[in-house]
Amino acid sequence: MIFDHTHVDWIIVVVFVPVYYFSFWLPFILKRLKLPIWLTRKSGHIAINVSTALLSFWMTNLFDFVVTFFTLLAIIIITSYIPQIKMMTRVYEGNLREEEKSLFFTISTVLSIVTLWAVMFVFHDSKYAIMSAFLALAIGDGAGEMIGKPLGKIKYKIFVEKSLEGSIAVFVGISFSIAISFAVYDLMTPLKYMENFCCCNNWYCS
Repeated sequence: MIFDHTHVDWIIVVVFVPVYYFSFWLPFILKRLKLPIWLTRKSGHIAINVSTALLSFWMTNLFDFVVTFFTLLAIIIITSYIPQIKMMTRVYEGNLREEEKSLFFTISTVLSIVTLWAVMFVFHDSKYAIMSAFLALAIGDGAGEMIGKPLGKIKYKIFVEKSLEGSIAVFVGISFSIAISFAVYDLMTPLKYMENFCCCNNWYCS
């Protein structure tokens, strides 16, 4: 991807700003439906990371990401001061874990944003890596909690308690995410694999 501050793809901005904004609303909406807190919180997490993976696929200019991010941030800040909306209040209500303090959630959010920027700029020439990273967070981490919470029976503890079923779901989800990303960018087709194999063995190189 290039970084061209003189050109903005406004279609990407117009599409993805509302998508992200709705992703922040999703946990609060589901919470109002009396769904479990862990499920509502994870829904927003999955929606945001899937949106980022899709954004990386269509985006060709990193400046589009910059404009999308700051436009979204401005809308969140403005709507946080509107009494009928109180956006940041709803974000906290929909995403806080049971007994989690808002400070820890704020720190986690800031670190997530820093990671987002780092991945976008470090891997800007490897879009498959960006898609893999955010799909892994969405599908892998999402599957771990979706499976581990209701179905996890075999428990173990490394710093915090986890379930074997949830850990297996994370591994399968991450593997599936990487496979999807490689397939999307034509890095894992049988033909390409055979071509690379033959090339490495000096059989032929096209």
